[in-house]
Amino acid sequence: MSDARTWRNPWAAGLILGPLIWSAGLLLRVQAVSAAQFTPAETARFSADGFAAREQLAAYAANPALTTAGYAAFLLGAVLLVPAVVVLACLAARRSPRLAAWGGLLVVFSLVARVYFAGVEQTAFEMVDSAGVDAAAATILGGYTDVSYGPWRIPVTAASGQYIGVPLLAAALYRAEIFGAGRVLILVWWATMWGGVLKAAGWGDVASGLLLSVVLATLAVRLLRDGEPRLRRRRGVLSW
Repeated sequence: MSDARTWRNPWAAGLILGPLIWSAGLLLRVQAVSAAQFTPAETARFSADGFAAREQLAAYAANPALTTAGYAAFLLGAVLLVPAVVVLACLAARRSPRLAAWGGLLVVFSLVARVYFAGVEQTAFEMVDSAGVDAAAATILGGYTDVSYGPWRIPVTAASGQYIGVPLLAAALYRAEIFGAGRVLILVWWATMWGGVLKAAGWGDVASGLLLSVVLATLAVRLLRDGEPRLRRRRGVLSW
């Protein structure tokens, strides 16, 4: 038993650390925009763009350390969520192997795509340092589709996997009696979050990440303690 638990330790760490660091990154990004204290005129200009890119670049210019920390933590959280998704898929595969495999694979693809988005975002921040916010925003917004979608649309296609993959994975977890209806809804809510380059983060995104942290942390504890966690209550509409 001790050997099995030792093997599970790094996977459980992904379940705990992934969503926590993801949420911390989002919180820092929200704080970076708030700390910038934009004027009403600046806010109106940002809204006129139709994209959050200019606002995010201006937040970086106002507080580069805080903004960079937010984007870095968010990326690290996405990377750490990959093993967490693998754990979920493996647990769900006992009852629904196809749903779990396809769902897990699509979600992993979407998380990996965020590495590409982070590369574009870092390049944009470097442009702010060298040429200023307006020049960086003009470059990014002028070719936003080509820049953010990536070569052959591969990154944006992979990123869209979360919108299909998470519901499939959630259904598999429900069938395997790993998650009840409550945790399924939290997982699906988390998957409604944006994907792409220089997107704005909101308090709803932070809340969904924190709730996911609770869900996955409790699962990690059960995984380490019991080995193969299952629902302890009868499954139903109000089950956890």
